[in-house]
Amino acid sequence: MIAVAQWTGRLACVAGFVAWTFWIGWRATSSTFGLTSAAALVLETAALLVAVILSAALWSLPERPHSSTNSGNAGKPELLPDLYARLLGLDGLGSVDAHGTDDTGEVALARRGLRLLDPRAPRTEFAATARRQLATTAWALVAVEGIRRMLFVGLLVAVLLTGRFPFELPARSVLASLVAAHVLFAVGHWLLSGGALRPGVRLRWSMASVGAGLGDGASRTGLPIRWTATMATMIVLNLAVALRGVSDRWTHGLSPMARDERVVAMVVSWWLVFVGFAALRTLAQPSLGFYGATRRLEETSTRRLALGTTLAVAALGFVAGLLPGGLPS
Repeated sequence: MIAVAQWTGRLACVAGFVAWTFWIGWRATSSTFGLTSAAALVLETAALLVAVILSAALWSLPERPHSSTNSGNAGKPELLPDLYARLLGLDGLGSVDAHGTDDTGEVALARRGLRLLDPRAPRTEFAATARRQLATTAWALVAVEGIRRMLFVGLLVAVLLTGRFPFELPARSVLASLVAAHVLFAVGHWLLSGGALRPGVRLRWSMASVGAGLGDGASRTGLPIRWTATMATMIVLNLAVALRGVSDRWTHGLSPMARDERVVAMVVSWWLVFVGFAALRTLAQPSLGFYGATRRLEETSTRRLALGTTLAVAALGFVAGLLPGGLPS
């Protein structure tokens, strides 16, 4: 039964690679190159390479016991790099000290991942065998997923604000190949890991660690920096959706954007916002109590109000953006 799941996972990864390669080929030959188009193509190619390296690292895993919690932190969800470290036999890489007020450790993990990926760094943490090097590289790529997610979010916000979509919308069959590639790789990794890597776990981790590894990793607000970065990312996406929808429908303050392209960009943005909610549930939520001159402003209620307000404004912009055409200016 294990062998059947393993071979099915391998076939799923191969099929995902074929489907994604088809999409990359279409993108490279059918798109008008500009700054946003080139940036999107680079990010898409990087995402494919990451998926291939992770598949290769998981291709022939020895049978290992799986658990959903850290051995030394019962009751706390296991961070994705810790899970990969245990699966790939790199347990030492998964144990890092939390950095400052980053009480969940994402920054420290990302910093170690960046150090391992640096071609100028000494390879003291790499083993001599090629298999060990592949496993260590795969772990490092997982640890820095938040940086790639931050770049993707930045590109998405730029598309919404400038109105310049990276490529012409393809036929449904071509777009289906990209969706199928993501699904097949997710299912393949799930099967190759014996069910430890559930579909969607990498996406949630990337939102929970968005931008981790950049900067000095020290909080200057007293709030956990990973929680703050995830929350800020969601708010920025909401505001970008609101501005685009309101502009194209009423104010025309931004460059116009075709309706189909606008809808696609908005749907992807909101999809990431909803993933952000799932990511926030895995992070420690701060509570600073009451503050302000009157000591009546409660921090938890304030941040909920901020997120709820931007969601409401984004919903207005989303509905306005879905409507065909626009009102006369």
